[in-house]
Amino acid sequence: MATNTVDFGNLTIEIQQSANEVVYRFCGEVDEHFRQREVPRIAKPNITFILEDVATFNSCGIREWIYLVREIGDLGSLRFTRCSVAMIDQINMVPDSLGKGVVESFFAPYYCGCGGEVNRLISVADSLSHLVSKHAPEFKCENCGNTLEFDALEESYFLFTEAVMPKAS
Repeated sequence: MATNTVDFGNLTIEIQQSANEVVYRFCGEVDEHFRQREVPRIAKPNITFILEDVATFNSCGIREWIYLVREIGDLGSLRFTRCSVAMIDQINMVPDSLGKGVVESFFAPYYCGCGGEVNRLISVADSLSHLVSKHAPEFKCENCGNTLEFDALEESYFLFTEAVMPKAS
């Protein structure tokens, strides 16, 4: 895979491409230093954004982000994977953050009395039954074995999943 890196100071984007896919890995803060016009647009059938290392957004950054996903979403099938909690919070506040993209997996905040906060990766496809009812999947604490407590309001945190849920007839 060919690799290219774009650096905006607080945000780095690593871009890898193969014959049928381009993968953009974002790391850092999406803020006023992010200039979406400098991000290469690569047309491939599959376009993946890996977002586990996105830390924060500000108003300037989200504006630029929306322009980016609108344009890239027209170039191929756009998927968001390993979305950070900050990314999910942003998607829930500003639905245009997804453009035509679909969230495939995301991190969600959990808590255990023995070790504090921990984020767990959730696959939308594997957890559809939980997400339809806006309930967090259960996870066990790796330290003590107790069931982790979901550390957000389920009906608010899983709001973004409504776009992928089957509609009631």
